[in-house]
Amino acid sequence: MKREQIDEKFKWDISSIYKTIEDYEKDFNIVKDNISKFEQYKGNFLDSVDRFLEFMELYEITSRKIQKLSMYSHLQIDVDPKNEEIQNLESRIQGLSAMYSEALVFMDLEIGQNEAKCNKLLEDERCKKYSRMFYSILRYNPHKLSDETEEVINKAMNAMNSYETYNAIKLEYEPVVIDGKEYFLNDETLREFLKNPDESIRKQAYEKVYKEYKKYAPIYAKTLEGSVKEDVFYSKVRKFDSPVDAFVFSDEVTSDLFYKILKMANETYHDYFVEYIDLSSKILGKKMERYDLYLPLAKEPESKYTLDDAFNLIYEATKNMGEDYKEILDKARNERWIDYLPHEFKRHGAYSSGCYDTNPFILTSFTNDLESVFTLIHELGHSCHTYYSKTNQEFINHDYRIFVAEVASTTNENLLLNLLISKAKTKEEKAYLLYRKLYDFIGTCYRQPLFAQFEDSLHKMSAANEGLSMQTITDLYEDLNTKYYGGLIPANEYSKYSCFGIPHFYSAYYVYKYTIGNIVASVIAKRIFEGNKEHIENYKKFLKSGSSMSPVELLRLAGVDPLDDNLYKEAFEGFKKDLDEFKALMLEE
Repeated sequence: MKREQIDEKFKWDISSIYKTIEDYEKDFNIVKDNISKFEQYKGNFLDSVDRFLEFMELYEITSRKIQKLSMYSHLQIDVDPKNEEIQNLESRIQGLSAMYSEALVFMDLEIGQNEAKCNKLLEDERCKKYSRMFYSILRYNPHKLSDETEEVINKAMNAMNSYETYNAIKLEYEPVVIDGKEYFLNDETLREFLKNPDESIRKQAYEKVYKEYKKYAPIYAKTLEGSVKEDVFYSKVRKFDSPVDAFVFSDEVTSDLFYKILKMANETYHDYFVEYIDLSSKILGKKMERYDLYLPLAKEPESKYTLDDAFNLIYEATKNMGEDYKEILDKARNERWIDYLPHEFKRHGAYSSGCYDTNPFILTSFTNDLESVFTLIHELGHSCHTYYSKTNQEFINHDYRIFVAEVASTTNENLLLNLLISKAKTKEEKAYLLYRKLYDFIGTCYRQPLFAQFEDSLHKMSAANEGLSMQTITDLYEDLNTKYYGGLIPANEYSKYSCFGIPHFYSAYYVYKYTIGNIVASVIAKRIFEGNKEHIENYKKFLKSGSSMSPVELLRLAGVDPLDDNLYKEAFEGFKKDLDEFKALMLEE
């Protein structure tokens, strides 16, 4: 389908950003002119309250307009990438953004060098809203070095980019042969083959992929070792106690939270996951192999949903959030925030994207299946969060952090799952929905902590100057997996090399955030679904708070404390309750 064949009501309304190209050009020229004005504030914008507020007014006007300009082109390029006019707009705004960033390099540097001046400014009531901005910059001071050393380190870090090397390795796999016919195999199609009910097909696809990882394992091992060494170098020169402390620092948490998550998932409540693996073996009627892990334990019922059906489910799932939440959902629908349908050249996937002066737009590809409904409510969770934040916070504090970014979207998914489970009309339908809920929880709350433990072990070994050979890396990964599966799923010739297919290991100490997001969301969703008014109001306060507090403070505002063992108890016991119900359905005579 071509975009021009789609009814306008199924497309997002970009005219709400700029009605005409002349309006766009007007803002473009304002930004261009403002960029040249920043120079006059170098070395003096912190000298007095009036000078500072004057500078921040210019900064805010320019930042808001450049975000709005960027949104206008990026949304259009994602649905019409071959449009030369849009390509030109995108190219121009990228150039303008680079000029803007370069012109403001002095801002963070001078704030970092003038803590006393910043504290003096904060004594004035008009400046108090900038306290988080100051804090987020000044807290890095103990980890900064002299200007000359900083320059050398930045050049060294730019020269070290193991991820680029990793990404440059392009593996090709032999096709999967089914009934004499060849089928294309890559990392994306592998998952579909691993869901095939024919064990020989699953095994064939698995082995054809991972034998290539084994073949190139020496290169992958060197690349991963290089990445870990880069992280260790960064943590040492920045005077952090350890690599984990260095990389959770930006989340405003300590290693205590990281290790608490690992302990809860990999030790305290790990028996529940092993019980799931044991149940999987009983349901499938065979000893589990690594290539069986994606094989569905319950069949998805055949069902089709119109957009009206989808919204009716979304309204019902979120009804306890109150009328104000429904009003935002209605705005998204009626004001055309959403680009619904797949078409030629449209970007794959889904997202919510907006800025302070635009609607929080949603790109998706609705295909009338249940997955499309889940994707829609997920992205609406993001958009509602963004809308609450930008309408309740000033610009400087509206943009929430990545640490909490997935809470609202995942809470919405859990609300929909809880609703559908409660409404299931047949044993088969309920079993599938429970299986989906268990599977999603495992992926983030059990699998990611395993990955986190693996990368933490590698970083500790490297920090202690232990070499990370191919055998060291792969043996460690296999040992952790053997314990992870409770000894119920044996290793095979290729399983230890699967670690080289996980790109997240090149983003140090990142995956634990997926775990905390889903832990928190599962608990919040349960409380909302039960109609707990106090928790609902606390959650709305979280949604409205943007980045006005630290991530942990924001979660506590929502009534969930990531440092409290009771949070994990509530989440993992919820998993166990769902597991028991699923087991009863699947094993009943």
